[in-house]
Amino acid sequence: MDQQVRDGNAFAIPDLWKASTLAQFSERAIDSIAFEIEPLNVQDESHERLGISKDLDLELPDFSTFTYGPIEDLGAFDASFVLSSAESFETLETPDIWSFPLDPEVQRPAQSKSWETFYDKTFHEPRTTYISEGGPRVFDAILAVEDGDTKNDSLGKRSGCVIKSAALVSSLVELGLGRESMLYRYHEHERSFLPLIGNGRMSGYSLETVQSLSATFIDHGNKTKRLQSFIDETQTSSMSIPTSIALVGSISAIIATLHAQVGDSSTSARSLLQLQSLFERPGLVLSYLNDIVIKVDAARSDEELLSRLYEYVEDTEHSAEWIRPALFQILASVSKPWLSSVCKWVGLKEKTGAGIYGHGQNFVVVREESQRLEGGKETKKLEYDFKHLSMPNFISEEDSFTIFETGKSLRLLESHQPEHPLSRPTQVGTMEAPDLDWRFSWRDLEGTQRQAQEYESNLQKAIADFNLHGGNPREAHMPKEGVAQAEIATVALSEETAKAYIHASIATFEKPLPDLKAEKGNNFIPKCIYNDLPEEEIFAPPLSLLPILSFNPVIASQALLINRACLRLVFKEHNIRSHFILLHRYSLFGDGVFASRLSHALFDPELDSAERRKGRSRAGTSGLKLGSRDTWPPASSELRLALMGILTESYYESGRGANGSSMFRRELPGGLSFAIRDMPEDELQRCMNPNSIEALDFLRLQYRPPPPLDAVITQASLTKYDTVFKLLLRAVRMLFVVNQLFRDTKLRFAIRQEADPISKSFRIQSHHFVSAICRYFFNGVQANWNILQRRLEEVDIALDRVGTSDGDSLHRLRDFHEDLLDRLMFSLILRKRQAQVMKLLEEIFSLILVFARHARTEATRDMGHSGFKVDLKETYEKFKKKVRIFISVCRGLNERRGEGGTKSHDAGEALSEDGGNTIGQLLLDFEMSGFYAK
Repeated sequence: MDQQVRDGNAFAIPDLWKASTLAQFSERAIDSIAFEIEPLNVQDESHERLGISKDLDLELPDFSTFTYGPIEDLGAFDASFVLSSAESFETLETPDIWSFPLDPEVQRPAQSKSWETFYDKTFHEPRTTYISEGGPRVFDAILAVEDGDTKNDSLGKRSGCVIKSAALVSSLVELGLGRESMLYRYHEHERSFLPLIGNGRMSGYSLETVQSLSATFIDHGNKTKRLQSFIDETQTSSMSIPTSIALVGSISAIIATLHAQVGDSSTSARSLLQLQSLFERPGLVLSYLNDIVIKVDAARSDEELLSRLYEYVEDTEHSAEWIRPALFQILASVSKPWLSSVCKWVGLKEKTGAGIYGHGQNFVVVREESQRLEGGKETKKLEYDFKHLSMPNFISEEDSFTIFETGKSLRLLESHQPEHPLSRPTQVGTMEAPDLDWRFSWRDLEGTQRQAQEYESNLQKAIADFNLHGGNPREAHMPKEGVAQAEIATVALSEETAKAYIHASIATFEKPLPDLKAEKGNNFIPKCIYNDLPEEEIFAPPLSLLPILSFNPVIASQALLINRACLRLVFKEHNIRSHFILLHRYSLFGDGVFASRLSHALFDPELDSAERRKGRSRAGTSGLKLGSRDTWPPASSELRLALMGILTESYYESGRGANGSSMFRRELPGGLSFAIRDMPEDELQRCMNPNSIEALDFLRLQYRPPPPLDAVITQASLTKYDTVFKLLLRAVRMLFVVNQLFRDTKLRFAIRQEADPISKSFRIQSHHFVSAICRYFFNGVQANWNILQRRLEEVDIALDRVGTSDGDSLHRLRDFHEDLLDRLMFSLILRKRQAQVMKLLEEIFSLILVFARHARTEATRDMGHSGFKVDLKETYEKFKKKVRIFISVCRGLNERRGEGGTKSHDAGEALSEDGGNTIGQLLLDFEMSGFYAK
């Protein structure tokens, strides 16, 4: 049905009207509404541009009678665009001269195909009684009649002014593409396109129809203008981030492709309906692009922009099936700068430039940390901190942590093994690393998985060759003759090779520039707009699964290779197990010889004093004699003399080092030695009392793990070792003190003094309490050490096999070690939430020290020593009360079994902080005799 039926302007003429009457009515209506507009003399170029015939009212004036006169105001538009109602009935198309047949019979106007004309060629169709079939002239005449007398109004009222079809169609095309035209101009103040002819329309269409269509095209043009403005601002701004520049590139490519495609297709548009259909999907594409720009406009970092874009694509994934591939390609193009930086971080690409990343924030913060060495020297070390909030939201927390730790381990490998195949990705040869890129079809995802497996297999062979032959695996097993011949061949062909490079460079410069439309990512818009989607894109995986399926195979393969290489570096090259054994022997008192020598050097009253005195030599074995002296703390020279040789002799005499005199032996691993702990003033004041429990808190073991072992034995773990050492040193002292109580009792019997019942009970109960506590402490240390030892042995054995488990890595081993130390500190009542329990235990230890001082004073009172006065009964009652409270607290901890537990990231077993409820073992030791059960 004709266009007028769609506009709702068709109606049927009653049967009593004859066809001749209709013809007479049409002629009179045409004569009555003809506009009195004089035709303007326009240039031939304007006629060609507007599609107007040159022989239409373009006669030149007579030069003999022509005179100049005032120029009339033409207004804001060219009147040649507007036709009178009579002119709109004429044909505007120039006839084709090649279509004139020789047969005059065929020159008749084309008739509609019908059965009557098929049987009788002379048959003439009767005039129709429907205006919708009468053509645009009848429709324009009806509009003119409805407006009434329009002689005084050349532009009409409701009918509007008729514009040539070619001019209006071309102007609408330009408007839809965001460009100014003959009929539409862009106003910066209004930020919109506005028509130059407010009531212009095309013949055969109502004014409302044309204005509605014009509003749609104005919206398309405004959106294109806004996109172009965003492109210009981003390209000219110095603060633009890489992802925004990539987004601008994608939008520019899409707009250019739309312009080219629409421009080619618009030449075949003959009606407004065809034009509207042509711009339907391109208009929706412009709407999606504008929504994306609005969504990401406030982003200030690459990660934030990617997160916003991913959220938008995820929300609109199912809104229109045909636009999904285009949105996916935009996401892939914008993600390339960030994915490229991730590739450089994890070692899939070689690093270029001074830094790893470009402009903007990143998930890795590099800081320089200074460390003071012995002798006052300082060394600087790069530390990497992870910013989880700076990761895009399509990367899970576990995957983002894997990316960070993989890159951090790679930096460690590069600093210690720069010739490793993983340290030089571009020099590996044919083993080109796969890129991190979005994959949107099952076929591409399978290809990524296959490519990652091939890369892992090939690189494992190169690493095995490197481990077997050292720095340069190719030269290691190449015969010397072959190397010499290769060098001679290189020298002989150097000139020819240079010429070949020059000719290749010249040929490269002579090649034409590549067509941007043919590049990947620039021609996907026409496919998704004008063609049906292929089956593989219709049944593609959902967007929520694409990050895992696209990135995990490559990242997992690279992480596995780097983790295995770093573990081999610390286990095979630097023997990290020996350093863990060192920490267990000395910081955790796992060496009995060391614990015994240290105990005697600090507490044994029978050793010579290391204190400096006039007229007395300090040669021979000496000690600090804590508990038997009144002056404290000892001088530094006294401390060195008492502790000299304890560490080195216990280390080398146990078979750990080389034989020979200790003065010619090397220093202990990690520079292990005794040192003075830095303490605040209040703690230092408590250390100055030799009878307090804090008297030895100033003494510590100094150890610094050598690189690269500091990646596993961190400073945080060393702080925990130091805390445990301070507690165990107190336990060793208390154990020595309660054992010394029996010697004081024997001394009193020797001088014929009897001990009172309170002293006997106090001595027995304090010995039982301290023995149970120390046994619990050292058993807990050994139990946790056995777990760590088994873990280290498993990793070491796995490195000797061809493959290794996915859980083996430096950061997982480091986390396991620190979790185990947390578990140990919970068992030893050293966590912050156990501070009240530890304070109660320290008070009990202090009461025992008061009783020990009293017992020692009583034993030596008849030997001329001054007595130490204390209310023994009151002290004993306090001791029993606090012990009962301590046991009640232990019962409460035992009932809360399993709370506060953490799960190991590696072993897959639960490592509860309460040490597997070892507090129950302490209760068993306390209540074995049933004394505390009362």
